[in-house]
Amino acid sequence: MVRESTLLAALVLFLASAQAALAEPLRLKDAPVPGWPELRIETHYVARIAMRGYCQPVPAGTPIPDSPLHSCARPDFWRGVCDIFIDVQHVGSTELLKHEQQRCRGYDYRDSDTFAQAWRAWRAHGENRYADRLEFESMRFLFGPPTSCEDGALGCVEMR
Repeated sequence: MVRESTLLAALVLFLASAQAALAEPLRLKDAPVPGWPELRIETHYVARIAMRGYCQPVPAGTPIPDSPLHSCARPDFWRGVCDIFIDVQHVGSTELLKHEQQRCRGYDYRDSDTFAQAWRAWRAHGENRYADRLEFESMRFLFGPPTSCEDGALGCVEMR
């Protein structure tokens, strides 16, 4: 009985620490990708489902899975812009914003070369990896006071 209680307590502690670890942004490398261009940063606070759609591309018709992500950065070399998408529930998180701004400046995650690979693909043959994942018109969510949305406006979601 005591052993089962100890195992249960250990499991609860492990799950709590894992949840906290996933909520923290992943660690970045110490230097940006060599030659990374200066991109204009545009920050978008969007509904969680939209943020997950921007951050986790899935095949058409597939449900967007839940995720511990709260934000992501998507560089678009052709436009010269890096779009940051932050879950609207984390509007006041300066830590998430600073983290994603660093990503827009070309910092890859430790143990990852995804941005370096994307930059090489763009330079080699114009493949705009992250921008190709975005389809803004169908996923744009606008947040504002209840009177800011026009009746019947497509893609306008009021937060009350």
